[in-house]
Amino acid sequence: MDEKKHRLLTSTPPGTAPSATSGTAPSKGPEDPAPASAREAGDPAPASAREAGDPAPASAREADDPAPASGKGRKPMSTLGMGWRIAVTAVALIILTAGQFLNTNDFFPLGSLTQYATAKDLNGEVNSTCIAAQFPGEDEPRRLAFNTATVGIERGDVESQLQRVIDNPELLQTLADSYIRLHPGQPEPEKMILCRDTTQLSNGRSVGEPVTRTLAEWEVR
Repeated sequence: MDEKKHRLLTSTPPGTAPSATSGTAPSKGPEDPAPASAREAGDPAPASAREAGDPAPASAREADDPAPASGKGRKPMSTLGMGWRIAVTAVALIILTAGQFLNTNDFFPLGSLTQYATAKDLNGEVNSTCIAAQFPGEDEPRRLAFNTATVGIERGDVESQLQRVIDNPELLQTLADSYIRLHPGQPEPEKMILCRDTTQLSNGRSVGEPVTRTLAEWEVR
């Protein structure tokens, strides 16, 4: 009976360290499942914490990145870039202003804008510039279409510098040369005639037949 009590008193319960006075060596039993399960249960927490914690700094970094990137993209304009933009604008304004004072379309599309800025008198006159040519064997001058396909220039381009052409009728030689070049194999004009048709208006409607007047003539060479 005493021996059985001695064994019960000296036996070490599982998971407890042996007492210093027992003198018996600790038994090598199976590891305590509690710490193992604690470790297994505890491992996912740091892992999930790291997995759950990663997106926040990443998203924070991604949210913070665009500001410096966009800031780097907005570079100040260089002196050269600003200089040529100012120069081009100044030249365009100078040409446009010169076109208004000279009343010319030589600098198209920066020519005169008077044709858009003036109103017509409903009881006034309408003037239209025309071009005619005298051909060999014909009694009367023939009216020509006033466009680039016929004489190499549009009517508006001549009207914008009409007085210059009237003062220098030799400029009509250019129209004759263009006609000859554009109509190969056809009779060549002997004389070029710059004319004007004037139509009278009454309440905005034309009255009677247009009156034609010769402005300049040139013998083709």
